[in-house]
Amino acid sequence: MKKISGVIFDMDGLIFDTEAVYSKNNIEIAQKFKMPGYDEEYYKSEVGLGEKAVYQKYVNDFPMLRQDEIDQFFKESRASTWEEFSTVGAPIKPGVEELLTYLNNHGVKCVVASSNNREAIDMLLDKAGFMDKFSGIVSGNDVMHAKPHPEIVEKAVELLGTPKEETIMLEDSLNGIRASFTASVPVIMVPDLILPNDEAKEKTLTIKDSLYDVLDYIKSV
Repeated sequence: MKKISGVIFDMDGLIFDTEAVYSKNNIEIAQKFKMPGYDEEYYKSEVGLGEKAVYQKYVNDFPMLRQDEIDQFFKESRASTWEEFSTVGAPIKPGVEELLTYLNNHGVKCVVASSNNREAIDMLLDKAGFMDKFSGIVSGNDVMHAKPHPEIVEKAVELLGTPKEETIMLEDSLNGIRASFTASVPVIMVPDLILPNDEAKEKTLTIKDSLYDVLDYIKSV
């Protein structure tokens, strides 16, 4: 890869350290609803999925619950996290500000492509002062199919207006990696909760420990 014209950023677990907060709140509320096996490992299985896919996963995995109970769990777990983020924001992952500053200063277009809803994305980016760092956003509201389907990546590339071979996707989840790989967009993994497996190693351009390392990589190409 010799030229980088555009970078697509995932949000949860990549820009913000949100996944740990989602996991903690969901596990606590799952205990109230007596959802067997809902622990940190279970939460990892839904990382990178869109809200519709996660809801259907709950329906399939917890058949002992009535639909109204699943609806209530879904509502309470999201509300708990939303309240936390709306009051104190979300922790920013190390290296985000430095990477965005470098890309902006060098004319590299940046967009967010997140399975989260647009309201949450706007709120978190605004609280962090990042809204003006990105030229556009593709949210879960903008697609019919969530990751690992490539639709969100395709829309992000279209929004950037850059050739795929000059575009990089930054991801922390396997579902995001699959989406980018299927869309033929080179992807760099920066692991968060989920450690890279053989599939991640096979489908990524490279795997970096932090966004500082991603910055060093981009400077070197």
